[in-house]
Amino acid sequence: MKTLTLALLLFSATAQASLRDIAWDSLKAIAIDTGIDVIQDLFKDKVTPQQVAALEQRVYQLDTQLAEYQSSNEGFDTIEQMIAGLKNIVKTINARLSSVEDRVSKVETELATLRQTLLNYKQPAPLDFKINYIYRRAGKGAFKPLTEGTILQSGDHYKIIFTPVEDCYVYIYQVDSAKKLARLFPMAAFRRLILNNLNPVEGGKTYYLPAKDKSFVLDEQVGTETIFFMGSRQDDLVLEKQYQALQLRQQQNNLAREQQAQVQLTRSLQQSKGVANIAEDAADSQAVWQERGENFSVSQKILADLCNGCVNVLRFEHR
Repeated sequence: MKTLTLALLLFSATAQASLRDIAWDSLKAIAIDTGIDVIQDLFKDKVTPQQVAALEQRVYQLDTQLAEYQSSNEGFDTIEQMIAGLKNIVKTINARLSSVEDRVSKVETELATLRQTLLNYKQPAPLDFKINYIYRRAGKGAFKPLTEGTILQSGDHYKIIFTPVEDCYVYIYQVDSAKKLARLFPMAAFRRLILNNLNPVEGGKTYYLPAKDKSFVLDEQVGTETIFFMGSRQDDLVLEKQYQALQLRQQQNNLAREQQAQVQLTRSLQQSKGVANIAEDAADSQAVWQERGENFSVSQKILADLCNGCVNVLRFEHR
């Protein structure tokens, strides 16, 4: 009887521990879902008092539930930091400022911190890509590697080719020599050409930008060109919403608002830069395509160990 009683006590203790682990996992999942919802409401044109009250209640409940767990739980510090950031953001939403830009600007620091917390949660393994930045003079001759500090001229053609090792999300932006920001990926269309270069990207599939048989061409505006390449295992809601805000201001021809939206998006990109370097591919894999009736191929290079949500930056001069 004593043995049976001891066994039941041990089973009960194990079951309670297991249930506690399940509850903790649920709390983490709810915290992340709440964070995503808060970000989405932050970027809405209008937010009702009832919606804000509901968000406040969710964050309050999370904060109360978090107090039941010890700091030794896996991810405790991350969730605690996330909930603190959510409190600050919800306060700003509750102020019902006059515009989306005002709300985002008011909580820029908290938003950047929350974005990084969501991207780096559980510290996933880094992402690997095969990648080539290439160019050719005036659209003639062979393509050459486009590397940091390369000097190009107006009329030169350039192209980006990448192959993700696994399914993921890719965001590529360029700030051109006129200091204008454009998104190169994802890109549904380019100059009336339907591309359907969309997220998520497929592991093992090679993507050619702007298209397999097309290249970008440098205009007459000279200066520094900067390309940001970001890989993530999650859909980056902050970047998506900030780019939508930028597009809206461009359509409205509101230069001041457009510049403000561009600054916010650029800051998000610059906040976390990857340390991954582009190196030769030991397997010597080839990217092969046709352009203007000519056949081309390049040995693919490797962008290895790009941390989740981090950005690799390439700058070249347009003279």
